This record gives sequence, C-alpha cells and structure tokens, in this order.
Amino acid sequence: MNKLKHLAALIASCGASLSIALGNDAPLAPSITGIVFSNNQAVVTWANGRPTYQLQSCLDFTEAWFNVGSPVTNNSAVVPITGTQAFFRVISDFTAQYQVVFNATWSQATHPMDWPANPHFSGLVGATHNDTVHFVRLGETASEGIRLMAELGQKAQLLSEVASAIANGSGHFQLSGSGLNPSPGSVSLLFPQPMRRDFPLVTLVSMIAPSPDWFVGVDSLNLVEDGQWVANKVATLYGMDAGTDSGVTYTSPDQVTVPRGIVTQFDGFPALVNGVIVPFGTFTFTRLD
Repeated sequence: MNKLKHLAALIASCGASLSIALGNDAPLAPSITGIVFSNNQAVVTWANGRPTYQLQSCLDFTEAWFNVGSPVTNNSAVVPITGTQAFFRVISDFTAQYQVVFNATWSQATHPMDWPANPHFSGLVGATHNDTVHFVRLGETASEGIRLMAELGQKAQLLSEVASAIANGSGHFQLSGSGLNPSPGSVSLLFPQPMRRDFPLVTLVSMIAPSPDWFVGVDSLNLVEDGQWVANKVATLYGMDAGTDSGVTYTSPDQVTVPRGIVTQFDGFPALVNGVIVPFGTFTFTRLD
C-alpha cells in the first residue's frame, strides 16, 4: 500500500504542476484531479481542457515523455502499476481531423508557353509523420517513390515508403486521393483519420501531367503552430523537378538523368512568365473538428 500511495502522490503532484493544454478554445489547462487503485492498476481522472486527451508518463524528468494508451475523449485513463514511481501529465486537444483542398490554377492563361493537350494532375499521395523522416526535399535526390510519382503519376512505391516509415514509428498514416482532370479545377481529400500531436507534419504531392518529371507538393508541412492546431493553412504550390528525367518540355520523350539529379524548384520554364515565377495552385488544409 505504501508503494501505491507513493505513486498516487507523484501522479497528483505532476498533475498539479506539469499538466498542460495545447489546444484551440480550451479555457483551462487539464489538471489531474484524482486516482483510484484496484488490482494493480490505477484510474487517473482529470478536469478541464479539450478532447481528445493523451495521458503521458515518464520515470524521471531527464527522460522523454511517452504515451500511456491511446487518445481518449473522456476525462480518465487506466494506468498499469509497474514500478515504485512515475510522473504523469495530460495533453489536451491531442488529435485533429483535417481536410485538404487542392485548387489547381495551372492553365493556358497562367502558363501560356508550350501549353500541352490534356493538362491534369495525378492522384494525391503522401503521409502524416514526425520530424525523424521526410519523403521529398529540395536539394536531395528523389526516392524511387517520388520518381515514379513525378514521371508516371504512380502511387504504390511512395505509399510503400510511407508504410515503412509507419512500421518504424516515424509515420502515422498514408494519404491517397483523387487526381484532377482537367486543370484548372479543384479536388478535396478528407484525411482518413485524425492527426496526432506526435505526428504533426504533412507531406503531399501530385504529378504535373503531362511532363517529364515535374510535380507539386508540400514537404513536412507542420499543422501545429504556437502549440495549437492551425484552423486553416494555405500552402502555395510552386512547380518542382524531380531530377530524374532530363526532358525540357511537357511532352519531351523519356530522357533518364544519369546520374540522378536533385529535386529543384522551377526558376525558368514552364513557371517563369513575364519575369515572375507563377505557382501551379494551392493546398488549403482546414481543421474540421
């Protein structure tokens, strides 16, 4: 019983001094209010904050906090008692549901030079993840998944790369949505599940088609700013070259780049119009809950 009382004291102390709120519209930070013991487990309760909640723990303040169980919408969580001491905190507003709208502005009016027949964009593909991984980056060599997306509009290899990241704990879930045909136009993608604070980044791409290896997208866009989920965020989409095909026009025959180059942002054709680099559209991310 002394062991349990010691644990209870630590939980209560941490609840008063360390529990924090990181959410929109949460009037008060969540605060641990009680603990009840039964059969080598404890039920921790708290008040205030905004759902969803994530109970976290650490054994020492020099160590990283880790999640205890999954996010919950109610104000309690069951904690197995496995040691003599532990510190706990509650993170408020831990998850958020998002939708993205791809508004493609690419048109003969915006990019008149060498305007192709059947202008369109391939299906949206990407991931939510943390900062221990990225799937595409300016100045780096494109992965095979990015190459196949940028050259052929294919998703499978990039989704496989995302699946590997999910398996090793750096990715959360895959994103896969419709393409857009013809351009200009718009298409939306509802995220298949809520995002989590431990995976706050979004990578999302789409092929500019037809093209040798050109695409648009965002790399590791953070949807948490100043400790809060953004309600609405607009990302301007400038054209990029995957560095895998040396074609110079929309309909150039395949010319494999050897050795493979790096991902670059357009600074000339087809984006330079009257001395200005013209974007191909926007992604607008909107929080729904």
